[in-house]
Amino acid sequence: MVPTDEPQIARVAIHHARAGEKERFSYPVDVLRWRPCYVIVSGVFGPEVEGRSPIFRPGDVTAEFFWRDRWWNVIAGYDAGTGALRGYYCNVAKTPRWHVEPAPVIAYTDLDLDLVVFPDGRIELHDEDEFVQYAARYQYSAWTIERARRTVDEVIARVERRAHPFRFESLPALRTRLNIAAPAPEMRQPE
Repeated sequence: MVPTDEPQIARVAIHHARAGEKERFSYPVDVLRWRPCYVIVSGVFGPEVEGRSPIFRPGDVTAEFFWRDRWWNVIAGYDAGTGALRGYYCNVAKTPRWHVEPAPVIAYTDLDLDLVVFPDGRIELHDEDEFVQYAARYQYSAWTIERARRTVDEVIARVERRAHPFRFESLPALRTRLNIAAPAPEMRQPE
């Protein structure tokens, strides 16, 4: 079921999988905005990011953006104390699916090609070796490989233009711009 209006839900589970594999992990987040074409959620990084991220720390607050028509999603991380932007983590992924029944879920298939965007605007491409490995293992079509590589260029162009969501703003500024109230997220725990 695709909602036509914003449903009255407070929490949703994010389901992350690789092509050809079962769900790798899932975590709960608070819904900030739920529309037919996009969803914005927020959570708090748990200890699973320790040592695995060049920009995020346990306790950092997230604003996560998913669109039905884009081959990427974005996790913006913010310092919990100051609301200052730590950076953006962009997953090149197949377009997500979401629903509210029987339980609210956003699910996506990650293609293991990622962009890390630092607060100074610097962009790093990560996990290209994993993308090549999984493309071979799961026999991605030439079209999927080309689409993923075009997606990297698309995200870089958006970052360089400072197009939404890459405005390099603090969490309070983002919430004000989008007219979103501040949630009180719980710690993210892998399930």
